[in-house]
Amino acid sequence: MGVTIPYPIDLRVKVLAEYKAGVVGYRTLAAKYGLQRDTVRYWVLQQRTGRGLPVETRNEIIIDDEQKDIEYYKTEAEYWKAYAKKLEAIRFPESKKKQQSKQSKNYIKKDTK
Repeated sequence: MGVTIPYPIDLRVKVLAEYKAGVVGYRTLAAKYGLQRDTVRYWVLQQRTGRGLPVETRNEIIIDDEQKDIEYYKTEAEYWKAYAKKLEAIRFPESKKKQQSKQSKNYIKKDTK
């Protein structure tokens, strides 16, 4: 059985950034940083599944996703409000005419005073 050596987060971030850049592979990175090839491979696999990220980073991703969801639902709500107004105008055109006539009467009354 092997012994698990805790590597610094900074080292892991450097290795993953270089791998993500696509310039080098597992073997080259392992040789460059004095790691086992399987260690680098394991880190990359963990990152792909989202388990290899530090807790702060994971929380930031969740917050970003939640923000996107909130923005989506706000936009959707605005869309449905506008749709409901259009539908109401189509279904009840006389109520809109009444409102317009009231507004024009009020405007005329203000001018005559």
